Amino acid sequence: MRTPLASSPRPAAMLIWAGFLFAAVALAGCGGGQRTAGGAPDGLFARGLDQIGELYIEPVSTRRLALAGIARLSALDDKLSVGGTGDPRLGEALALAYDSRSIALYSMPTDGNNRDWGELVGNVASTARSASARLASMPQETVEKAVFDGMTGALDRYSRYATPKTATNQRAARDGYSGIGVTLESSGSGFRIATLCPRGPAEQAGVRAEDLLLAVDGAPTAGRAQDEVMDQLRGPLGSPVSVRIQRAGTAQARDLQLKRAFVTLPTVTMSRQGNIAIFRIAGFNQSTTQRLSEELAEARRQAAGKLGGIVLDLRGDPGGMLDQAVSIADLFIANGPIVSTTGRHPASQQSFTASGHAAAPEIPIVVLINGGSASASEIVAAALQDRGRAVVIGSSSYGKGSVQTVLHLPNNGELILTLAQLVTPSGYGLQSHGVVPTVCTSGLGDDEGSVQTALQRVGGAAVTVSRRGLDEPGWARLRQSCPGRETKPGLDLKLAERLLADPRLYSQALRAMHTASLAENAPSVP
Repeated sequence: MRTPLASSPRPAAMLIWAGFLFAAVALAGCGGGQRTAGGAPDGLFARGLDQIGELYIEPVSTRRLALAGIARLSALDDKLSVGGTGDPRLGEALALAYDSRSIALYSMPTDGNNRDWGELVGNVASTARSASARLASMPQETVEKAVFDGMTGALDRYSRYATPKTATNQRAARDGYSGIGVTLESSGSGFRIATLCPRGPAEQAGVRAEDLLLAVDGAPTAGRAQDEVMDQLRGPLGSPVSVRIQRAGTAQARDLQLKRAFVTLPTVTMSRQGNIAIFRIAGFNQSTTQRLSEELAEARRQAAGKLGGIVLDLRGDPGGMLDQAVSIADLFIANGPIVSTTGRHPASQQSFTASGHAAAPEIPIVVLINGGSASASEIVAAALQDRGRAVVIGSSSYGKGSVQTVLHLPNNGELILTLAQLVTPSGYGLQSHGVVPTVCTSGLGDDEGSVQTALQRVGGAAVTVSRRGLDEPGWARLRQSCPGRETKPGLDLKLAERLLADPRLYSQALRAMHTASLAENAPSVP
C-alpha cells in the first residue's frame, strides 16, 4: 500500500502540514561535510541546487536561484552589492562590490550547471565575509541561511530552509528523540509540564501535567530559554538526568533520577461522551497512528464492545507525516483509494489505497475541521468524506494540498521542497480548495437555535455540488458558502453527538455526500 520514495538523492521525508508532508523514508545520515576556508561545507550550495533542480515540482532556473541567494547577502550588510557588470566586453559576468568599491568579478556559468553555480555562490559568500566586518562577525550558519532563504524565496511559499538547530528540533517533533518525554510551557519565572509522553521516563516516575520543573542536573530553570532547557533534558539514549519537580499547589519539591529513553511527542488524546469516543488529533508524527489505534482499543474496552460512534477532532491540526495520514484513514476505510500525489519527479507519482485490514470499518464517524485544519488532516477528512465513511462538520479547511520532501544537507540543515500535489479519492485537488464540510457551522453560535439551523443544512447545496469538475470561480463560491474560521466552537461537538445519536439523520448526511460523489464519477450521457 505504501511504497517508499525512490529517488537520487533520496528524499529524507515527505511532509504535509501547513508546513509539511512526510512519507516513511529513512532520514539521511547526520555527518557534516568538510568546510571550505569560507566556513561553508564543501559543495553545500551545489547540493542544494542539485536537489531543487531534480525534485522541485516545477522546472526552475539554476541561474535565477543562485542569483536570488547571492542577493540576500546585501540584507546582512547593505554596503554589499551584487549585480551584472553592464560591460558587454565581459560577457555574462557578476560584479561584487563593497561600499561602492569593486572587490571581485565572476564569470557566470551556463544555466543548469549546478556544480559551477554552487561553487560561485560559495565563492561570493566567502569573499563577502572577507570584505564585510559585519558578515565576518556573524556565525557561518547565518550566512548560509540568508543564501538558502534567497533561493527558496524564489520557489513557492511552502519550500524553505531549516538551519541545523531548527532541523534537529523538527526531526525530534516528527520522528521522536531521546529524552524524558515531556513538553514545557512557560510559567512565571520557570516552566510547567504541559504534556507527558505515555510510558515515557517522566510519566513512569510519577511526574504529572501541571507539575513545575525547577531544575535539570542541578541547574535552575528560572530565567532560561525554553529551547535551552529542552536541550538539557535530551541526551544519549539510556543516559541519566536528574530533575527537580514541584507538584502544583504544594510547596515541597522532590528530586528524581531518570534515564533518557526514545520518546515521541503525544498527538492523540481521548475523551468519551456516553458510548461516543472523541479523539483529538493535534498533529501527525511517527507515533500518531499507533496512539490512535491504542486509544481506539481502549475506548472499545470501556464501552464493552458497544462503541456507538467516533469523533475525530482535527480542528487546528496543521498536519504532519503523509504515511500517518494514510494509515489513520486506513483504520476506518475497508478498501479503495485514500489519496494520490502527482508532480514532475517520478517519486511524486503515487497512489495510496486501503490495505483491507481496517480496525473500525463500520463504526459511524464524524470529523471536525476548521480553517486551521491543513494537509495531513485534510487528507484524512477528504478521504473519509469522499468514501462515505464520515460526516464532516465545521468550516472549510485551510487548503494546503502540496507535498514537501525533506532533504538533508552537508551542514546538517534541511531543505524542505514542494514535490507534488494531493488529489482526493473523488478526483479534486486539495491545494487552495481544501475540504468543505458536510454540515457547515460558519456564522453560527453555540445555542440550541444554532444547532437546529446547522441540522437544516444537512443535504444542502454546499454538500451536493459536484466538486471534481469545479472551475476556480466555482470553488471560490463553494468555499464562500462555508468560510473557514479558526475557532473551535462547542457547536461542532454538539452536532457530532446529535448526528451519532440519530442513525436516520447521520445516514441522511452520508447519503447527501455520497450522492454528490456518484454524480461526480458518473459517465456522461450523450
